[in-house]
Amino acid sequence: MLRPRPTTWFELLTSRQHFALAMQVLAASGAAQLEARPLADSEPVLPRLEEFFAAFHALEADYGGYWPAARGHAGLVLENPIAVLEETLDRLESWVKAADPIIASIRACEARLGELALIGELVEAAPGHLPLARLGAGGGRLVDHAIFFLPAPVPDLPDLPDLGAAFTELFPTERGAFLVVLAERRAMAGLAERMASLRATPVPLPDFLRDDPIGHAAQVREHSAAIADTCGVHRDRLDELAEETGLAGLLDRVAVLEWLAANSADITASRHVMRITGWTRDPAGAEIRAALDAAEADYALTLGEGAPGDPPMLLDNPGWLKSFEFFPRLLGVPADREIDPSILTAMIAPVLFGFMFGDVGQGAVLVLVGLLLHRRLPLLFLLIPGGIMAMVFGVLFGSLFSMEGIIPALWLHPLDEPITVLAAALAIGAALLALAITLDLLQAAWHGQLMRWAAGVGGVALAWAGLLAAWAVPALAWALPLGLALTLAGARGADGWSPAAAGKAAAEFVETLMRLLVSTVSFARVGAFALAHGGLSAAVVGVAEAMGGVGFWIALLLGNLLILTLEALVTGIQTTRLILFEFFIRFFRAEGREFRPLSAPGQHFKEGTTS
Repeated sequence: MLRPRPTTWFELLTSRQHFALAMQVLAASGAAQLEARPLADSEPVLPRLEEFFAAFHALEADYGGYWPAARGHAGLVLENPIAVLEETLDRLESWVKAADPIIASIRACEARLGELALIGELVEAAPGHLPLARLGAGGGRLVDHAIFFLPAPVPDLPDLPDLGAAFTELFPTERGAFLVVLAERRAMAGLAERMASLRATPVPLPDFLRDDPIGHAAQVREHSAAIADTCGVHRDRLDELAEETGLAGLLDRVAVLEWLAANSADITASRHVMRITGWTRDPAGAEIRAALDAAEADYALTLGEGAPGDPPMLLDNPGWLKSFEFFPRLLGVPADREIDPSILTAMIAPVLFGFMFGDVGQGAVLVLVGLLLHRRLPLLFLLIPGGIMAMVFGVLFGSLFSMEGIIPALWLHPLDEPITVLAAALAIGAALLALAITLDLLQAAWHGQLMRWAAGVGGVALAWAGLLAAWAVPALAWALPLGLALTLAGARGADGWSPAAAGKAAAEFVETLMRLLVSTVSFARVGAFALAHGGLSAAVVGVAEAMGGVGFWIALLLGNLLILTLEALVTGIQTTRLILFEFFIRFFRAEGREFRPLSAPGQHFKEGTTS
């Protein structure tokens, strides 16, 4: 599990008749990533696609709102894509001819409902104030009227002409305002043009309104319901027409064709044969063969021959490790003969987190949150091992919900022995860096570059280890000149060993050694955050004890919530930083590319069946 698994190159030959089916079988298996390999004298995979989709999308722009939703997962056997294209477009155009009058009726209903909605707003804005029936009928010298809806924000109205108006008033609503004008016909000239410039909508009054202002709202609702029922009848007829013409199936065909078109760049074709190439996570091809056989597709499959380049890589980890792949994926994917650090991270990250966040009660809360929410947010699975290690260090530190003394400390109380805590953090850091150097050595062995590694990283590693050990055994400081000598002896330029190459190697030696020592000291932050956690916990308990009584428990609860929300986030960030920029940087190159299987339009099924 320390190495990723490379994928296998495959070539699949199939007939044009079974091309779509084979593509969908590959997608449904999740075992194939397509990648083209050019073939001389290849023909277009799906000719006339641009012409077809231009015509289809033109229809979609006009009628898409009246189409049933495509299932988007139809695994249709498109025997001849060219014939399917032509037949699908012909049948869609036939549906359009039959649907046009129905759609016109629906649009008329919807327009009428929109007018009635405005009238309903008007009668609610001015209940009992307007003789609406008389406005609609006219009479006497008041032979004309006008009503306009002005959307918010309502502009300042321009000076209206001398209307000689008997009635002019503005009725505000939540969405704007209604302007109502009653005047002689000759005085109304030019008003419509003025209102159009203000984006006002004319509101025609229906004849059904009785001279009963109190009942106007009920009349509008009654007529709106009748119009809505009529709209429903037309929509039911449109649904029946869709069933009669198999419109949903046609749209499914188009969905599959669009999916095929999106992936056609990775496919080559001759007159009778389609050639699908790429990478598979199924090295023996058993999974792909079984799926193609079950679909009764015509095919010939070859594996591992003529791969055009480096394969995509699979992080082949068990389910419990998947969440820890988050850390290496932040930098990339390991290449072949490179370490996949997921399993190492699963052991290191919880320890670092738990050391900085040692508390039995708070760790238990994190475990509970992870158990409850990791199915919804998979990354929260990391709270489970992190919380468990927080509980372990909580037992070592004797801390339960920030309180010391309830459980005995099996090791120490951080605030009582801060030097020991910092020294332990440095020891952990040194051990992790030594592990990282060992992993880099292992990768060099996989690549057959042990001598090169020894002359480069090896000399620095020897000097670094000697300087650290010299704190206990001063004689081991001799590792520093020995490491430098090893580096200088292995210095090589374009023309072999030279003083210039040695000088460059010496400068790199000093720089790399200093960076390694700084990285070692950087792990002291693990102890520093453990001390900060202990200090904040002591402050919370101190405030709680000062409040006393019920206030003690309130302060303790709020203080622990603060620690959980603030310090858990900060500690998680610091753990990630140490792993990525102090540990991974020593060996993890992330020079691979990730396996990305062909995405499917959905479940596949044969034409004529239901999903």
